[in-house]
Amino acid sequence: MALASVGWAVAYLVWPAPFDIAFAIVAAALVAAGSIFSVPLPARMPMRVTMTPTAYLVCAAVLPAPWLVVCTAAGVIAAKILTRYPQSASVHKAIHNTSKDILGSTAAGLAMSVAGARPALDSTNGTEPSVGSYVLGLAIAAGVVVLMEEVVTSAAVSLATGRRFASMVRYLWQTRMLVGAVETALSGIAVAVVIVDERALAALPMVMLVLHLVLSHRMKLREERRAWERHAALADALTSRNLDAVVQTAARGAVELFGAQAAEIELNSDRRLVRADGQALVVYDGPASAAKDLGLGAPSAVYGLGADATGLQGLLRLYLESPSAALSNREQATARALAATISTSIDNATAYQRLAAESASHALAATNDGLTGLPNRQAFAASVADLGGAEVHVLAVGFENFRLINETFGRGVGNRLIVELARRLSGSFPSSEFRVGRISGSAFAVAIGNAPTEVAYHKACRAVLALRGKVTLNDLDLSVRASAGMAQGSPSSAVALLTAAEEIMWGALQSAHDQLVTLEDDRPSGLAAGLARSRVSLSFQPVVDLVDGEVRAVQALPGWLLTSHGLLPADEHVYQLATDRGLLMEITERILARSLSAAQTWRPALPHVPVIVPISPHAIADETNMTIARLLTKYSMPGSALILALSESALVADTRAAHRLRETGVRFLLDDFGSTSHSLKSLSVTQFSFVRVHAAFAMEHRWRESAAVIRAAVDLSLDLDMSVVVPQVQHGPQRRDLVELGCSLGSGPLFGDPSFPSEFREHLARWVPPAAEELRAAGRNVVPLWRHRIRPSQHAVGS
Repeated sequence: MALASVGWAVAYLVWPAPFDIAFAIVAAALVAAGSIFSVPLPARMPMRVTMTPTAYLVCAAVLPAPWLVVCTAAGVIAAKILTRYPQSASVHKAIHNTSKDILGSTAAGLAMSVAGARPALDSTNGTEPSVGSYVLGLAIAAGVVVLMEEVVTSAAVSLATGRRFASMVRYLWQTRMLVGAVETALSGIAVAVVIVDERALAALPMVMLVLHLVLSHRMKLREERRAWERHAALADALTSRNLDAVVQTAARGAVELFGAQAAEIELNSDRRLVRADGQALVVYDGPASAAKDLGLGAPSAVYGLGADATGLQGLLRLYLESPSAALSNREQATARALAATISTSIDNATAYQRLAAESASHALAATNDGLTGLPNRQAFAASVADLGGAEVHVLAVGFENFRLINETFGRGVGNRLIVELARRLSGSFPSSEFRVGRISGSAFAVAIGNAPTEVAYHKACRAVLALRGKVTLNDLDLSVRASAGMAQGSPSSAVALLTAAEEIMWGALQSAHDQLVTLEDDRPSGLAAGLARSRVSLSFQPVVDLVDGEVRAVQALPGWLLTSHGLLPADEHVYQLATDRGLLMEITERILARSLSAAQTWRPALPHVPVIVPISPHAIADETNMTIARLLTKYSMPGSALILALSESALVADTRAAHRLRETGVRFLLDDFGSTSHSLKSLSVTQFSFVRVHAAFAMEHRWRESAAVIRAAVDLSLDLDMSVVVPQVQHGPQRRDLVELGCSLGSGPLFGDPSFPSEFREHLARWVPPAAEELRAAGRNVVPLWRHRIRPSQHAVGS
């Protein structure tokens, strides 16, 4: 269409017509000046504000349409040549802009003709058309030109950039409409001046130059101000403490700030790539190696994102409207500032994330045990108040031999043991009604809410009993002597309750009572009375000669089956609950009667083997002597068939009754030797025939302190004419070591676990002395030490 317009104009001009060549040159120069003096729109949009429409609107008022088209074409082409615009890939842009200007001038000339303003070249002042025709023609021409400029330019940019046509029309539409209005106004003023004096047409290029400089300066200042405002807004948005938000905001902001087709931010630390498209939308956020190629060629600009501590930490890439496009000096400064801002924001976000992680770690370490994950002492005490209720029971659990295990097998084994014990304890109290915590290196705590004291005591006993179970760590079979103290009170006094429970627990451990749970002075109501009402359960375990493996005695293991507390063993820890002497005598008689009665199931197989029955030292009295005499007569048993096991934790008060009992043939066994400081005092007030060391020393016999206690018991047994009994003999090497230390008798898993009377009878029927020949073969020179020191004890079992 542009070529057709030029062809029509040239054909028309071939026809002879008078024309002022100088006037045509001035008009062409005016159009060229308008084309040269153009200002690009901001944000790197491929759109420019030119004064070419102003030039050919003015020429439309003084030139006929054919000459207007020819002068416009000549001026625009000359401007392109002078500015070296048609370079390589920009040739099509030059052709497009030239064609658009020719069409615009053609439309302007036709609009003037339609309005009746047809300038005549043969008239020197061109005033033949009326003023109204000029005004109307100029208004129509300006409207047509502005409309065509907007439609054609927006459509071309939309096709070239891939942006939507509507967004191109809306882009800076107010500024562009203002420019169009200014062009129309300038055209009107210029036309008025030229109508008055056509020589003023020669001065218009200089006026355009001045206007171009003013507009360029204003546009530059405005664009710089807007750029820094956008940069400041983007910098504010980059103050986020979230690294993801910082990187994605930076990619979107770079697109908006530079009008880029795409922007990428790549982080070196984790090879992460964040990409935003021309619509400022994040289209990719993931590994850089998995990102697809944009198809935009090499990036137009690349800036490093530095880090003070680690150097280069990433890259900012900008893809402009074409691979050959470049940033202006001002844009380069803005891009460098943006890169520095992004770098600082990434540093801040990364540092905050690390600080938050460290803070969370410190907060967790401040409230939780790092090894077990349980709440620590402070957190446990704080959590007790959450249980609610009027009363809470606090249980402190300690392990008497944990230090020994830790020193013997190393901290690694000790830590794994603690983890397993924590798991067991948490498993015993799984619901939200309980709180479990680790309050020190070898102590745990449990809070039991909304439960009667008897129920809490029952749960605590079961939990401590579970902790005492064997723990297998690789090839090691370990067991801990767990004991607990319990206190009760208001949840608001959690710290005081925990301290009280710990004092009770450590007191029990130091006294070596080996009790599952020790209570405060106020015992569970009804427990003692419950012993008298409960059924007695009984098991037997063989006590054998450590050298030949023959059964020399049978240990009775009575206990009470309490509904609320489970099975409680008949030992000093339970006897102490019977503070009433009448109750103590009652339960002692029940234990003796049940034990001697059940012993009749196996006595036919072992008629000369005595039974060992545990009773409280406080129960030794004439009343007990009569009960024993009656029971021995009832079951046709001699006095030598009964051995009474007395705990060393208490002394025999009635020594005369004890002496009279010994005269009937009944013998005494000092139980748990070495567990308290009463050992020697007990031996001084009562004559014992046997001494049984505490199970802890037997299990840890290779530890120097344990071996010393066993040797002390052996030495005392030699001088006091006693036999040494060792419990918890678990394997052959331990058995040989104990024989080397001088021990005579032993019991434990190696010789048989506790079993009910009927099962024990069957066990005896199948009895084979365990590995007696192997013991002699492995240690032919190992014999009990006492056989060389003095004559065998007259109280020796089986004599």
